[in-house]
Amino acid sequence: MDSRILGKTDLRLSELSLGTWGLAADAYGRVSDELFRSTVRSALEHGVTSFDMAPLWGDGRSEKIVAEVAHERRDELQYVTRAGARWVDGQVHHRFDMDSLVVDCEDSLTRLRTDRIDLLLLHAPSDDVYRREDFGKAIDRLLEDGKILAWGASVTTSEQASAAIAAGAQAIALPHNIIAGDALHEVQTALQDAGVGVLATSPLCYGLLAGRWNERRKFALDDHRGARWSPSVLVERIRTVNMLRFLVHDEVRTMVGASLGFVLANPVVTSAVLGMRRPDQVESGVRELGQPPYLPSDDVSRITQVLAVAGA
Repeated sequence: MDSRILGKTDLRLSELSLGTWGLAADAYGRVSDELFRSTVRSALEHGVTSFDMAPLWGDGRSEKIVAEVAHERRDELQYVTRAGARWVDGQVHHRFDMDSLVVDCEDSLTRLRTDRIDLLLLHAPSDDVYRREDFGKAIDRLLEDGKILAWGASVTTSEQASAAIAAGAQAIALPHNIIAGDALHEVQTALQDAGVGVLATSPLCYGLLAGRWNERRKFALDDHRGARWSPSVLVERIRTVNMLRFLVHDEVRTMVGASLGFVLANPVVTSAVLGMRRPDQVESGVRELGQPPYLPSDDVSRITQVLAVAGA
């Protein structure tokens, strides 16, 4: 597993990070603790050193289980977690005042059984958060105390990413994949100019870009994807993926490899956050990534033309 430096920080992350939302938050149905542990162990065995977590996911479960399995190798690893969001009476509450951010960080340190968090991400902050004086004081205090080594924001749009960059974020986590790449491309120059690192989330678009579904694909009632796409939209997305199969040739053996290769071909991306939920998914993800260069530049250029034809 190769690694990359995160922006202008001193952190080096593995090119694939284990995303734990699907493992901890029951988004695809319940994942048992033992299967969660086995998946983390498999990630470690296959060279993954970066783990993406959040207190919100399973109410601390993502952090607790990663720490339980990986604690003895802590100094080899990079822990990425979030602050500013928590469950209160079954509802998500966002709070980014100084006291709340410090408490969130210290609670995560306890669950992670560590003395520092490598990268702390604000969990979906609104733009006005960056205008609050206490927000900056909280980050400065945590950095000065050595409780975090770098900070950034977990966002979903280019506008949110721009606000984080302007506020001095050292990294952003942003959805980025072949069929949803506009947000990153819109802020790419700003990212490069500021030296901000990127964790690309949803590189397989919740499994769609693995290229293993047909138009009759159905989801279980407890699988978030059933509510994410209507049947007609899902059929359109699957047809778009089929139009992208020209990417599979020579060293690129599968759509998983092509999809991860597209993400990592972007020089601002530090790590692709892959939501692997079983040990065999870890093994296949690492195997199908292959070796750099991951995707020919001619293929990357052609993707835009194909998506325009597909209307994606």
